[in-house]
Amino acid sequence: MTDDRDAPVHDTSRDDVSLLRRGPPPARARRRSAWSPEPTTEEGRRRRRRARWATALVVTGGLIGPFERELVCTHTFVAYHGQALEPEPVEFPTETVRARGWLWPLPFAGFALLWIAVLGLLRERVERVHPWLLPLLLGWSATAMWILQQKLAAPSAIVQPFGLERFLWPAGMALAIRLALTTKKFLVVLLQLALASTALRLPAALFSKIASDQHLGTSLDVSGITQIVHPMTRMQFDQPLSSGSSEQQFWLIWAEHVFVFPAFHVMSFAGVAFAFWLMQKHADTPE
Repeated sequence: MTDDRDAPVHDTSRDDVSLLRRGPPPARARRRSAWSPEPTTEEGRRRRRRARWATALVVTGGLIGPFERELVCTHTFVAYHGQALEPEPVEFPTETVRARGWLWPLPFAGFALLWIAVLGLLRERVERVHPWLLPLLLGWSATAMWILQQKLAAPSAIVQPFGLERFLWPAGMALAIRLALTTKKFLVVLLQLALASTALRLPAALFSKIASDQHLGTSLDVSGITQIVHPMTRMQFDQPLSSGSSEQQFWLIWAEHVFVFPAFHVMSFAGVAFAFWLMQKHADTPE
């Protein structure tokens, strides 16, 4: 009969340390960015497959569509139309574009593949990028894609009316979430959101200025619009605005892109940003 005291003692503390070393690193390894899927996860693979399929379907739709397409670009603004007693949205034709039917999906395909590549390269490093950078680049590249689609006679349902909002709204939402997750004070979140929402639309405002001066067409060419409603009084101006005048471009370009639409976006995103800011603030609070 042997004495248990002579048996070798097994140090369990070493096992615990080795298990900790072999286990996953703390929260960062278990946390997956809400911004971009990691390709190593099943969810990431599914998202990448869906993005590729969506791009392929858009390109295929253009290839099997009509040989030549026609698009009447319109700028939507508020005015009295016909015998209407109240101002209402009016679509003013600015340009008629004709192009081969297979061309219009190409800007979208390039845009989608570009962002698949960018987010795939960044992966988890997205969280270390400045919260303004990627949303602004997303919105600016989407603006360029939207303008190119008009010049290639994309379907009217895609590019108008208010077609630009369909591309800038997701960028603004991403911006609001990123700011809420990386900023300690909510007032700072609101101030940055207001400034960045204006910055999102600056390329559109600048192109609208150039397009109106040079009569380049697209929905951003406002050179032919002279009868509008004053946004404060909701009455038409006493005299029609002069085409190309500073007053016309202020109301139809700068007021719209620098003040009105950014204000709408901030009001839309403020609640979402506040919810994410609260979740981030109380993430470490014990239940």
